[in-house]
Amino acid sequence: MDLDELKQKWADYDRKLETNIRLNRQLLMATNLNRVRSPLRRVAFFQSLEAIIQFGVVVVLGSFIYDQISAPRFALPAAALDVFAIAILVAMIRQIAGALQINYDRPIAVIQKQLADLRVLRIRYIQGIFLVATLAWTPLQIVALKGFWGVDAYKSFGAAYLVANLLVGLAIIPLAVWLSKKFGDRMGRSPFLQRFMRDLAGYNLNAATGFLATISEFEKE
Repeated sequence: MDLDELKQKWADYDRKLETNIRLNRQLLMATNLNRVRSPLRRVAFFQSLEAIIQFGVVVVLGSFIYDQISAPRFALPAAALDVFAIAILVAMIRQIAGALQINYDRPIAVIQKQLADLRVLRIRYIQGIFLVATLAWTPLQIVALKGFWGVDAYKSFGAAYLVANLLVGLAIIPLAVWLSKKFGDRMGRSPFLQRFMRDLAGYNLNAATGFLATISEFEKE
């Protein structure tokens, strides 16, 4: 075998090796993308179950409003709760759509951006629930006592007590916003709070983000 034939052989081996490496990289990418896809499917599945339950809450509240339409003191708190429930349902549907609409054929950076948007939506959803809970407590007492036990909260607790509860709930919101602005930077440096905020995004979203980061690092090599 002369030198030219030897060079040709080596060139053929190099091409085969490059092809083999490329195929292995594609296989590994596909495997890791499946590990991203699975947690997001779980996000969509469990969020869908919650959305079904939430839809039931909306229907039950609507039925209560219909039954109490002649008694505004019960119908109006139920209407406020129903508005909150519908807003929560819409946020759930947006999260489901976000998880299902991620296109895994697009570049990793684009998928990471979509996943980051989904995490932000999830965190805002949780934050919204925390804030709404401070306002929803008073109408919830009125509706729950009337709906389950037929008890009139206005007579049992008095209007002053209910109004005071509502005012406390209203006061908590600006207090929470002020605390966030005052100590946000300091709390953001806390490892505990950082983990807490990541947990707010959900275990499955964290898992998907971790697998996607692994793929991104692999692509850079």
